[in-house]
Formats: sequence, structure tokens, C-alpha cells
Amino acid sequence: MESGNAWRGCHESTLCATFEMSNFASWDGSRLPSRAALQSKGHVSMQLRTLVTSLLASMLLLASAVTIGCGDSSSPATTVVSFSISDAPVGELEEVVITIDRMVVRPRGGDDDIVIEEFTDSNDPDGDLLDTVEIDLLEYQGMERILVVEDLVLEVGDYQNLILEVLDEDTDLSWVVEDGDTERKELKVPSGRLQLGGFEVDDVGVQNFVIEFDLTRAMTYNPGPDRYILTPRGVRIVDVEAAVIVAGEVDPTLFDGESPCDEKSDPEVGNVVYLYEGHGLETDALGDVFDPEIDTDAAAELIPPFASEQVAEDGTYVFSYLPDGDYTLAFSCDAENDDPDVDDGIVIPTPDGEVREISPEPGDELTCDFPVSGDDCTEPIDGGIEG
Repeated sequence: MESGNAWRGCHESTLCATFEMSNFASWDGSRLPSRAALQSKGHVSMQLRTLVTSLLASMLLLASAVTIGCGDSSSPATTVVSFSISDAPVGELEEVVITIDRMVVRPRGGDDDIVIEEFTDSNDPDGDLLDTVEIDLLEYQGMERILVVEDLVLEVGDYQNLILEVLDEDTDLSWVVEDGDTERKELKVPSGRLQLGGFEVDDVGVQNFVIEFDLTRAMTYNPGPDRYILTPRGVRIVDVEAAVIVAGEVDPTLFDGESPCDEKSDPEVGNVVYLYEGHGLETDALGDVFDPEIDTDAAAELIPPFASEQVAEDGTYVFSYLPDGDYTLAFSCDAENDDPDVDDGIVIPTPDGEVREISPEPGDELTCDFPVSGDDCTEPIDGGIEG
């Protein structure tokens, strides 16, 4: 029995109840008061005696049941979570802006959704929150990222989905600007929701996630209404502490040194590094970027890349915020016309032999240059990901 003449107990769902017992402070639960004790302060009716006796007996039974339940339960472990947003480099665009209205975290098992309606303002040192957050994805490429949610306490466990609700179809809220242009083109998000899939919260105290957009796969141009469509394809959620970086340089002699690339009018265009999941892949099965659900005519054995990165004019490329695992890297100098929806028949690798296998572990930062040599592709990268 606790001080303050109160008895506390908690049932198996961990909710607690307090029962005031100021009138029976001296009762230790071992026996019920005698009839004489009940009558010591005056005449007490039989109905009152019966009522008090029944009340005490019920409290004793409840105390026993609740004490048993309390011994079998404990508060669930929690972790403080943050979410940031980043984007893989993409060419031929000046701006890709989205305005996020809400984020929804969906637990597994049918528990209620956790709805986030206020966002971190990274430009406000006072920590004021935003009702919506507007992000130009092209400002946070490579290893750059913008914090949008912090100090979110989540129970440790596996979550079914993370959903971004985007304000679209209004060029004052979400839009795309192409290279050499100033006109804002409409950006459409089907159903206004990007359902990004599951993620796991570990029992680590603090955990930082990044939502990595790969716009080469996630966004397509719709010429009819002259707008862009953004989908969850190619968007991933990665734990920053475990994220992998794969970066490197491509020797410019590979840009136009062999056929058919020696016929390019601009050697710096069409150079792409593709990343595939797995080892031991047949090079004839390495496909360019396509969506099997859209391109139903694509060969069944064709393997779509997990990610792809355009090579910059200085020959560099970077895959940031990758999960660990077995991957195959391949370079092509002939990927200028890679349509993200359909297989374009691009030969990968080009030149022949520019393919290698890697197996990064959590937190690894690898440098993998082309042309492929005998190196193991394990040199650390300067200035990697910070947690």
C-alpha cells in the first residue's frame, strides 16, 4: 500500500487506476472489519454493514487480480526518431518542388496511425514548427539532406508504411522547372499520397532516417497535359547510421572511346552508372531503367536496376543512403535515351567489361572507379554520412 492513503495498480494494458481508501486507512487486507468495529461509531443498519462488507470484498478481489496483471506487464521500449529528405542527382531539371501537408506512420497489427501535421523548420533557429513544408529536392542531392521531422517518439518495432501526403496539382505548391526555362510545370502525385513502404525502429535510443528520392525512377513526364508525375517507385527509407555510400570517378576516355559512344555529339551526355541487387548476374540480363508494371513487353529475364546515377561532367558519381547488401555496378556511355518507364534496349555495360560486384556492410563508404581494375573497391570516401 502506497502513502497518501491510496492503492495503485495497473492492469495488463498498463493503464493505472487509483482507489482512495481514506475511510479504511488502517485496513491491511488480511481480514474484513468485525460487526462490532462497524458499530463502534454508532448504530449502523444491516444494509450499510452489508454494503461496506461487499465493497471491501470486491476491492480485495480487484487488488489481487490487478497485482497479478501488473507483474506481467511493462512499458514498451521507445526510440526518438527523426526523418530527413534527400535526392539522387538528376539532370535536365532546375527545380523539383514538393509541399508536404502531412506524414503518416502506420504500425503493423492494426494499431492507430501516427499522424504528423507539424514539421521542423530548418531555417528557424528558434525551433518554430511549420504546418506544411516546401522542399526543392534538387537542393539536397548526394549526401545533402534536410531535416523535416525530429523528436518523434516511436515504439521499437516494425512499421508497415510511411506515407507522405503532398499538395499537388497547384504550381504554387508543387512544381517542376526544366533546364533553361522559368515556367513551372504541374507536378501530380497519384491520390496525393506517396506510400513509401515499411521501416524498422531499433532499440537504440535515437535513430535518424533519410527518405531518399531517386527521381530518375520516381518521376516521369506526361506530355498530354504537359505535367510531371511523381510516384513512390525509387524512393527508399534508410537508417542513416547503417547507410552505405558508393561513389567514384569514371575516366573520360570511357565517355566516347568506343562504338557506339564515339559517335556522340557531346561526350559528357548519356554516361550512367547502374546498380543492381545481387551477384552472379548475367550481363545480357542487365536492363536499363524501366517499370515492369508499365512495360509488360519487357523480357521476363531482364533485371531492372535498383538505382542509377548520371555521371557528372567532371566524371564523378555517387550513390548515397543505400542499404547494405550484395550489388553489381555497371557503366554505360550510351544511356542518353533511357526512358524510366520502358526498356530501351541499352547495352549494359558499355564498353564491355565495365562491371563489378561489391558487398558493402552497414556504414561502409566505398570508392569504385571506372575503368574496372583489380582493386577491391573498398577505399573510404572523404567526408561521408554524418548521423
